[in-house]
This record gives sequence, structure tokens and C-alpha cells, in this order.
Amino acid sequence: MEKKHKADFDYFLSVLDKADTGPYVEEKDWDRQYITNTIKGLIKKYDISWDKANTAVPYDDSLSDRLFEAGMELAVVSGVYCIDTHRRMVWTREELDKVLANAPTSVVVGTGKDAVTIQKRSPDEHKRVGVIGGPYGIPISEELFFPLTLSYAKERSLDFIENASLLTTYGRDIRAKSPWDSVACWQEVDLIFKAIKEAGRPGMGVGGPNSTASAIGVLTTVSHNGFRPSDWNHNSFMSELKVSYEDLIRSAHFYYTDSYCHNFYNPIFGGFAGGGEGIAIAMVTGMVLMKACLHGDSVNPGPSHAHLSCDTYPEIITSKALAMQALNRNTHLLTSSFARPAAGPGVIDIFYEVAAMHIAGVTSGVAFVKGVQSASGRFAGHCSALECRFMAKVAHAAEKLSRKEANPIVRKLMDKYRDVQKDMRIGKPFNEVYDLNTLEPTSEWMNLYAQACKEMKLLGLPLEGED
Repeated sequence: MEKKHKADFDYFLSVLDKADTGPYVEEKDWDRQYITNTIKGLIKKYDISWDKANTAVPYDDSLSDRLFEAGMELAVVSGVYCIDTHRRMVWTREELDKVLANAPTSVVVGTGKDAVTIQKRSPDEHKRVGVIGGPYGIPISEELFFPLTLSYAKERSLDFIENASLLTTYGRDIRAKSPWDSVACWQEVDLIFKAIKEAGRPGMGVGGPNSTASAIGVLTTVSHNGFRPSDWNHNSFMSELKVSYEDLIRSAHFYYTDSYCHNFYNPIFGGFAGGGEGIAIAMVTGMVLMKACLHGDSVNPGPSHAHLSCDTYPEIITSKALAMQALNRNTHLLTSSFARPAAGPGVIDIFYEVAAMHIAGVTSGVAFVKGVQSASGRFAGHCSALECRFMAKVAHAAEKLSRKEANPIVRKLMDKYRDVQKDMRIGKPFNEVYDLNTLEPTSEWMNLYAQACKEMKLLGLPLEGED
């Protein structure tokens, strides 16, 4: 059977074989030998370094090209570690080059008049960037799940949406791999499709199930009367460069159902991959190997700070921008920039963090931006659609900038929040920053939004429209 955008069937089977027949290695040896030691050597070999005092958005193409080669070398040396079999899944450079050559340059998410096309972009290119917004798995109560989702669906600046995660299902605890895992995901389906229908956007793409910690939710709801093949289904690696049977099961399901699949991988800043230089290499490697292993249509790195759990730490943003430039200059992978700020709704810092991340990402050539996983995604209900409205506004303004023009703007934004991220100002939950009757932001929250927009303009970001 022919699969749109998917690998051929023999290759698909060969990837599953790799998980069972690859070279055996203990996980502790993988972490130290194949990740830490290899990355340290590649940093020196390819001279992966930058002026950290003055660089927020790199614009040295020779550096990004060296980073790409370093990432490809790590991909060949390490491969992917299957935690269930303790096997290294390995590819040759020639195999990886073929995988990259066959990657799509555009994909469509959603159906009918609500469908949106995501297109390949390059650094400094002024082409329109796609925008996906949502609470990204942030836990939310059953009573607030629908109004929260509807508030995002009503935001016309969002091309499609990702969803929150239910705290309970019909008053019951959700336990991974239990029947309640499946029930919660079906409840999620009902509430999400009700929301986009009420918002007048029934064909809009929506995120696959987030109320599950296992593959069960995907297998049951990406199916008849559930999430559609055109929806925003996702799959991921674990840190660092690891995959499980459950991830491969999801991959097989998306392959057979010909479903759109987005892949993400979150290297740990301060972990086995090291600091900014190390996670830059890991991000390039991870995006390439996810395409080879999980057959996704688009890819995203969301590095996590070892202590803050956010991905907007200044050095992480710079590292990610460089990795995206490496990929967007040397492949036609559909890459994205994801914002997981430390600050939450009701705190103006969240706007600075989101702007810094996405100005850097858009000028580095990502195909679309994602967010906002507010307050690092760990606090129930701490999210709102207003930060996504801001994200879209900033992203489209950044389309007009070059990396060199973006660099001083992002540096100044980083200076606004770098010293307070550790304070974890998580702000207020959704029901305290939005009016539940109108599903509009409170005047207090809107005033901070307007203030942030004014500051963006003063920094030189060409925002359009009224604030």
C-alpha cells in the first residue's frame, strides 16, 4: 500500500528489525560512551563554539554547516538506543542521506476550508511561518477542559491547536495502561471536537491524545470516530536519543493509518549531552534520527533545562537557533520552534520568553512555531490562549527580519528575564486570567499584553495591527 509522505514498506520493517537485532549495549555505557564522550569529541573536532556574550541569534553559516556535519557524525556513531531490547539501532550515512532526501517539503494539517499547509523555510527567508497554539499537555480539570480548549480554538491567528491533558476522567484517576487511559482519551476527543465545532472551525487540525502516558490512547483514538489522519498526531524520542517499544508501536500505527505525525525530542541542558554546544549537536542528530526511526512528517526539539524545566533559558535559545539553522540550510526537514517558558499567565515575563524563542526560531528558518507550554507545563491550569495570540503576532513580525537584525532584539529580551527565571513566577491559572462567561482575557491580563506589544515595537520588532 502506498503511504503519503511515508517510507516504503521494506524500510519501515527494517527499522523495527534494528530494535531487535542491533548491537547490544548497557544503558549506562550508552549514556557515557555514545553520548557524553562522543559529543565532547565532536565539539572539539568541528569547533562548535560562539561568542556567548554577544550572540543570541547566530548568523555564521560556516558554524551552522559544521554543526550539521557534527550532528550527522553523531547520528552514525550512536544511532538510537532501544530501551526495551538494549540494542543500538544503527544507520549508515548513506541511509540517512536517503531518508533526508525523501522528506516532504510541505504537508497539510486539517481538512477542507480549515486545512493549513506547512512549508519548508530557510534562515533569513521571509516566507509565512505556520502557527500551532495550545496548552500542550498541561493538566486541567474536567470542568475547565472544554472552555479552555474553546478559548484557543477561537483564536483565528492559530492555524491549528494542541490540547491540554485531563486530570481525571469522569471523576476517576487516569492510570497508564489501564482502561481509564482509553476512556480519558475518548473523553478528550469528545471535548476537543465539540470545541472546534462551536468555534466554527470543524476541519481545523487538533492535537492527538494528551491524556495518556502510554500508547493505548493513540491506538484507541487515532481511529474510527476519533482523531483523524489529518490531525496533529505526535511521537517522540526520550533523552538522550532513546526510543521504546511503545514509541515504535505509535510509529507503526501512524504508518498503517497514513496519519500525519510530528516528532519531538527534548535533550537535557546540563545532562549527558552537556551545555549549549552539546545539545546543539544532539538536536541536529535527534531531528535526523527521528525522521529515520519514527517516520514523522515534521520535527521539533524542545530542550529542557535540568533544573528550571523550561526551554527559554538564554543559552538554550541560542543553541536551538543554531541547530535549526544547521538543519534548515542542509535539509528540507519541516522544523519548528517550541516555547516552554518558566513564567506563567499573568506575568509579563512570559511574553519576553516567548518572543525571544520565536524571533530566534523564525529568523533561523523554522517552518512553524509552537506553544505555549506555560509555566514549564508542570502546574495544573496555568495556561491561556493570550500568550498564543502574542506568539502568532511576534512570529509573523519576525518573518520580516534577518538573523543579524534579530540578534540585538533577542539579546535585549533575554536581559529582561534571565535573572528572574529561577524564581519560577508561574502566575495565575486559566480561570483567574480569563472571564469564563465571555472566554476573553481579563482587563489586567490584556493590559500586560498591550504593554508587551508596545515594548516589542520599541525594541524594533515590526508588529502589525492594534494591540
